Amino acid sequence: MDRPMGSSYDGPQTVSTCPSVTDMKKGPCLAIAVSTLLLGGMSHAQDARLEALRQRCEAAREAMIAPLREQAIRDCVSRPRSTQTRAQCEAFYRDFGQGGGTVGGGFRAPMFIDLPECQEYFAEQDWQNQQNNRRSRR
Repeated sequence: MDRPMGSSYDGPQTVSTCPSVTDMKKGPCLAIAVSTLLLGGMSHAQDARLEALRQRCEAAREAMIAPLREQAIRDCVSRPRSTQTRAQCEAFYRDFGQGGGTVGGGFRAPMFIDLPECQEYFAEQDWQNQQNNRRSRR
């Protein structure tokens, strides 16, 4: 490439602390590569554990909520002067026990989040959040 006289600019340069795979065996490059792999693997394992705990919590909650939901559906269908079909009542109560907003703008907590399975899930979730916050501040 022709350059104007007196110009020593070679274009954009990339600086690499680990220019090749063979150099990764040296000090800081190896430490960076290994820690990246380990933290990524731990994160995936923690995510899998948290998901398993969440599923256990949901299954335990559903076991407690299902009979109550069924009773609410039966009551809906059997009310005097009710014009609702079973399908309509099932659709109305499909999220029974899940919590959420109320008509008045309040909040209704989900049912049975105090079960031991759910408390274990929440504790693990809090612990992981604290660990992630510590890592991000470094």
